[in-house]
Amino acid sequence: MKSTFKYIFGFLIVLLAFAACEDKDKNPLNVFDLDNSKAPYVRIKLDQTIVAKGDLATSSLSGTVDDASDNVASWELSVSIESGGVATDTVALTTITQFPSDISIPYTDIASALGITVDDISGGDFIRFLGKSTGTDGTVTTVDNYSANVTGQPEQLQAFNFIVLVKCSPISDATVPGTWIIEMQDLFGDGWDGAFVTFEIDGVSTNYTFTSGDAATFNVDVPAGTSQLVISYTSGAFEEEHVFTIQTPDGDVRGPFGPNPSPCIN
Repeated sequence: MKSTFKYIFGFLIVLLAFAACEDKDKNPLNVFDLDNSKAPYVRIKLDQTIVAKGDLATSSLSGTVDDASDNVASWELSVSIESGGVATDTVALTTITQFPSDISIPYTDIASALGITVDDISGGDFIRFLGKSTGTDGTVTTVDNYSANVTGQPEQLQAFNFIVLVKCSPISDATVPGTWIIEMQDLFGDGWDGAFVTFEIDGVSTNYTFTSGDAATFNVDVPAGTSQLVISYTSGAFEEEHVFTIQTPDGDVRGPFGPNPSPCIN
């Protein structure tokens, strides 16, 4: 019995040592330790995480940044754009040294920092923000310091890695309720290769596509009382083959969109 106990005790010691080494290698944030050894982390509460493409020119990234443990000297924010799975280089955006602080950064300024304009940002793009905090003791913390076993408030992780989704703007210059008609063409004649048009009606999305032939037509009935309609296009393969038009309930034909259609029709 004693020998069995010694074996179990020894096995536990090995496991604890292994876990300690693993955490040391990960260098996770020390959130719940003594006050004098807490990692320098910040929290950010965003006012919104989705912005319509049509609002980029007049909207701002806004929220509140807080230093919960009063041990952060600065928080640096960088930004990149992710479009179609491809990301731009990450560039510095701003540095905060007073906590708590309200931030409000126009998306026009964010685009300018990236060397583009808001017209170059499309629906379906992600604007990714990365934070880096420097403690009053010089300790630097980034999203790489997080590990799977670290828990805390969601705002804590968001301050080091968060995104704002750019959505297509709702239809505002046409009658929304009624029958909308989608006319699709494939210039090669073999369907849309995974691409599709989405009608989002009051938050409920339906995709329209065809998988063979050179053309397809869809009638989309938008119910009376609908408050918001968003129409978007998601690319597939062979984008140079895809063309479509959209007819409003008033009979106005928009397009043609394509070849290589953009994500938003408005």
